[in-house]
Order: sequence, then C-alpha cells, then structure tokens
Amino acid sequence: MKGEIDDLSCFSHLSKATKVQEAFKEASCEIREQLLRQGAIVLKGIAPSRDARIFEGIMNSLNFDLRDYVGGSSPRSTVKGKVMEATRTPADWSIILHQEMAYVKKLPEVIAFVCVEPAENGGNSTIGDMRQINNLTKESSLNLLQKRGLKLRRTLPSEERVKLKPGVKKSWQETFSTSSRLEAELICKARGWEYEWNSKDLVLWQDTIDPMRKHPITGASIWCNQAHFWGATAMIEWAKLDNRKGDIQELTKAQKENSNLLEAMCFGDGEPLPDELSFELFHMVRGLESDVHLNSGDILLLDNFQFSHGRRAFSGNRKNNVIIANWGK
Repeated sequence: MKGEIDDLSCFSHLSKATKVQEAFKEASCEIREQLLRQGAIVLKGIAPSRDARIFEGIMNSLNFDLRDYVGGSSPRSTVKGKVMEATRTPADWSIILHQEMAYVKKLPEVIAFVCVEPAENGGNSTIGDMRQINNLTKESSLNLLQKRGLKLRRTLPSEERVKLKPGVKKSWQETFSTSSRLEAELICKARGWEYEWNSKDLVLWQDTIDPMRKHPITGASIWCNQAHFWGATAMIEWAKLDNRKGDIQELTKAQKENSNLLEAMCFGDGEPLPDELSFELFHMVRGLESDVHLNSGDILLLDNFQFSHGRRAFSGNRKNNVIIANWGK
C-alpha cells in the first residue's frame, strides 16, 4: 500500500465560480486532457456539486456520455437522474480496489465521485494505477488468463432471500431495476448474458472478456478485469483484512458446503479460477492502494481503464454520490 497522495488537485479556480456549469464547460477540454493524461484528478471545493442535479450538470458540461448501472454488482440506489449513491456496502467493510463493471465487455470509461458528507472516522477513498499491473503480473498467470479468458458467474437471490446470501448481497430485482422475471430475461438476452433460474434465484453468466483491454482513446493495453475480486478465496481474504469474523465463518461454510451460493470468477469455459491464482491476484492489486481524502464538495474523477477505486471502512455518516459515463466526443 502506498499511503495517501495529495498531488491530484487541479483547476482550483472552479471552486470560486458563481456559474458552476458554465465554468466547467469552459474548462472541459483542459479537464478532459488532464484526466486522460493522469488517469485521476481531484477538483476541490465544488460545493454546489453536492446537489445531485448540479453534479449531473457538471458531468454533462464536461461532454461525457452518462450511463446507467443495469447489471452492476454493487448495492446502490439512484439519487436523481444518472446520479447514484456510491454504495450501500456496510460501513465496517472496506471496498477492494476495482475498475467499475470490469466484468462486462462495455464497461464505463469514466467514473466520478462527489463527497456530500465525509465520514467522521475513516472512509478515505482509495485508488490504484492499473497501468502498473503490466509490470507486476506473473507472465505465466497473464498468459493463462489471456488464453482462457474470464467470465463472472453471479448468484442473484430474490429480494425476500437476499439477506441469506453470503458475501455481497444484491437481488436480481435491484440488479436489473425490475420486479419482472420476463424483463430481467430480456435485459440478459439484449446484452448477450447467459442465465438460468434456480427456483426464485437467478444465476447469471456475464461476458467472456480478455484480462487486458484496449483503452478507448489511447489504444494502450491495460489490465482491466475483476479476477482478483470475486470468488470465495478473495471474499474470505477481504473479510480477514476487515476482521469481519462473522463473514469469514459464513463464507468459509458456503465455500465448503454450497459454493453455488457464491459468485465465482471463472475462465471463459466456466471453470472457476484456482484458489492460489485468486490469492495472487488479490494481493497484487491490493498493493496498488493509495488513499485520497475528500472533503465535502470535492470531486474525484477517474479514467476507469487507467485507475481503480475503493474505500476504507468507516464509522459515522458518510455520503458520496457517483456517476458512470463514457468519454463521448
């Protein structure tokens, strides 16, 4: 882990703007160029952005194409328009570094967070430069993953059963923003995702992907997947880091007795990744963590290919809003 970084702040004049969206529109080319070059920037003290409507307006002023979160894995709700809460993951959980929705072929290209209310204790955002992975991955591991591909298998319970699921708890109704099984099936078919019903629960196979992706603008080949994040081994290791003893017991029991209850990162043919490979990748990515402290009104902008993001555990209230997007024109 690399400690806290404090050199991402830029465009300080925007905090003094009286017409915020106009000011961002004027600075949009420079902001986009710096984001593409650095991969991560912080815009300090943009107090009006705590209002979801203005936050969305700022992102539109930067000429990003805003996206929805259908098929996403994190438990979260829409605040307004394309603005969502960052996550409902419990406060005593950290969130491991990850690139947003990097288990699907068409992942978001940009992600933006605004701090509405910082935590009383802890709760720093974490980021990691995924361009460094190219030099950290074992050649044998990378060759294996590129040869066989990656595919995420998700178990999505119905709303009435979601609390019974070990690990990340998200229902199929929340995943697809519908209570209709037919509509959920149509969404899967439209995106080319395989699925099957296990009584009231949905087993979802998302896209087969290459572990390395080409950046949509630069064309650079970058490690872009969540092979380190999913599966029992990674989930148990994550719980150990957070000292979540109840989750460790629950996940260990499910791993031994009913592994189908858990998500699994698999090779493209559906075979789960070996435990030792999951463990290797988990700690490789975790080693990239750097902390970013956000105060109220600060905006963290990330190129979702070049940088991953996460969160420290916290206590007290903490509220961040998020928007996912593509670069647009």
